[in-house]
Amino acid sequence: MGKISCNIDAFRHSDKTFNYAVKRLSELGFDAVEPEVLDGRCIYTIYHYCPMISLEEDPTEVKGQADKYGLEISCVSAHTSLLNAEYGIRYLKKAIVFADKLGTGIVNTSEGPKPTGMSDEEAYRLMEININEVLKMAKNFGLTLTIEPHGEYTTNSQGLLKIMGMAKYENIGVNFDTGNVYLSGNDPLKTLKAVREYVKYVHVKDIGGALLDSRGKVTGTPVGVAIGQGNVDVKGCVEELKRAGYKGYYSIEASEADLEQSIKYLRGLT
Repeated sequence: MGKISCNIDAFRHSDKTFNYAVKRLSELGFDAVEPEVLDGRCIYTIYHYCPMISLEEDPTEVKGQADKYGLEISCVSAHTSLLNAEYGIRYLKKAIVFADKLGTGIVNTSEGPKPTGMSDEEAYRLMEININEVLKMAKNFGLTLTIEPHGEYTTNSQGLLKIMGMAKYENIGVNFDTGNVYLSGNDPLKTLKAVREYVKYVHVKDIGGALLDSRGKVTGTPVGVAIGQGNVDVKGCVEELKRAGYKGYYSIEASEADLEQSIKYLRGLT
């Protein structure tokens, strides 16, 4: 199995810094970290109350913190809205430059919430325009743009395949999120089988407890329960990915309190 990373969202409610997060991940035996970036600053980043990284920070400093604890940068999480003509592209272009300086090969995003009154035809057309403009720049930097299941168009195989098909460049892929697909009401394993040739990155997320009440009503959540403790067939998904020859990162999305149990479970699937 590939190396195990962790989305920095695991520490969002810890009120701690990025440096705290990478130190903790190193102690738990993770191979890599997945930073999450935001455009501009807020009180939480100014006073170091959260691990998110401002795109105004020096990426060399960020990489240095990960290097200090022996962690690779697996991906840059840059969730914007591909259904927005104003800030969607601008933010992603900044994230591409930042990711290049961090030395990672992947920038992850999704379609974002669908604006009121927008038709499906309009949505796909706007995504096509935005995705290809971003892909062109990402290609120049040698980066891959991955689309994560996190909205009504991406949490099902039909939508993901349509988005993959509209790309004019080959540096596009799927960041398969096991939990978001399940939470949306779809079957993660069946969906994975349909899109596996496009999978370039994986978010390992399990859904259980109170989150089950939201199944079929929402299309995503930042973190789930401890991996192996929910209803998602994580084992089946990992086995399918291995059969498909996937060699990329497995990035855990669970709370800080559940990380130790989660990485032990995932290591056991190798």
